[in-house]
Amino acid sequence: MEVLNLYGLVGALVIGTVLGLTGGGGSILTVPVLVYLLSVNPVTATAYSLFIVGSTALVGAIRNAQKG
Repeated sequence: MEVLNLYGLVGALVIGTVLGLTGGGGSILTVPVLVYLLSVNPVTATAYSLFIVGSTALVGAIRNAQKG
């Protein structure tokens, strides 16, 4: 496994754990991990983060709509 992929995996686990414990927003942690650990362009990292947050919100909305 490449070191860059390992950084990404560890970053994702840390972000998931922190957000699960605090209930905070993901973008404030996702963008710095993508930019500083994985060397992703800041504009691209912001777009990735927006996609992740939007997808998560869509899944939550669908699940709540199914409950009624």
